[in-house]
Amino acid sequence: MPDLYQLRDFLPDDRTAALVTSETNRRYLCGFPASAGAVAVTKNRFILAVDFRYFEAAQKTVQPPFEVVRCTRLIDDLNRIFLQENIQSVYIEDESVTVAYCNELQEALIPQVLTEGLSAKLNEMRLIKSPEEVEKITAAQRITERAYTEVLNILKPGVTERKIAVELEHLIKVYGGERVAFDLICITGENTSLPHGVPGDRVVKEGDFFTFDIGAVFDGYHSDMTRTVAVGSATDEMHMIYDTVLQAHLKAARAIIAGNTAAQVDIAARDHIDSCGYGEYFGHSTGHGVGLSIHEAPTVYKTNHTVLRDNMVITDEPGIYLPGKFGVRIEDMFLVKGDNPVDLAEIPKDFMII
Repeated sequence: MPDLYQLRDFLPDDRTAALVTSETNRRYLCGFPASAGAVAVTKNRFILAVDFRYFEAAQKTVQPPFEVVRCTRLIDDLNRIFLQENIQSVYIEDESVTVAYCNELQEALIPQVLTEGLSAKLNEMRLIKSPEEVEKITAAQRITERAYTEVLNILKPGVTERKIAVELEHLIKVYGGERVAFDLICITGENTSLPHGVPGDRVVKEGDFFTFDIGAVFDGYHSDMTRTVAVGSATDEMHMIYDTVLQAHLKAARAIIAGNTAAQVDIAARDHIDSCGYGEYFGHSTGHGVGLSIHEAPTVYKTNHTVLRDNMVITDEPGIYLPGKFGVRIEDMFLVKGDNPVDLAEIPKDFMII
């Protein structure tokens, strides 16, 4: 469980509350997954409000200091709670609440609605992963690796991208994943020059690169890994581009040090690719945070000066994409630990010909 008292301390006084309605942040705070409901935090209480569908399950699983309240009409029940606690103002999540819902809350809630600060506070809290969160991210990674290792057995000329993607999704679920972490990127040949290529009916051919950008979800937490492998044979150019990306990945990994900034990690990878003459072919950030969402803070890019701290989890995923030819990307998740970053992947990154 996160340090809930950080959120309580965010409140300026006992007449102000925080209202968390987004599914991901509700789960982060109380550990209970539900498609509807709200978390209300005051100086005195932590409340999970859910309807009949979730009430019994929430009572069995949600731990103190949270109390579970059964609601019939969410807005009315929240107003009742806020009146009981003499709440005059309530923060809402500006990053996840739609304009329409914000207007609805402003009209229907008795307290004044405040729209700035709560999302930033929750993002700040989610930057640092607890040991339990790291265990779940690692478990999702192991599921991904097991599925990836097995699917390599069917990667051969004649098979389609779609077949590989479908089989991977099946294996991820067989090995304990709730679902895939995102729409899997399983692409071959010229399609590998598309950073977010979509698996289709393209057939694997001898001499292709094949890119896997894949991940699983375990107990709500995501994994993210990319490997690029050659099928049957590889040209000298393919070897050279792969080595350039691998060296960029390794240079970025060495920069994942507590006290460095996210920008320094990105620059370490970007400078290497630039120095090899391929800077124009690396157009995305070097990485991002991972947790209950597949993409969360911090963005690992040259303009982001967020300072890395112990127990952040970020990806390291430089790439080079040559239009009409092929692309290479290599990605692992890293746990920030002082000056010794922990690679959460156990799958080798050496050039591989299947």
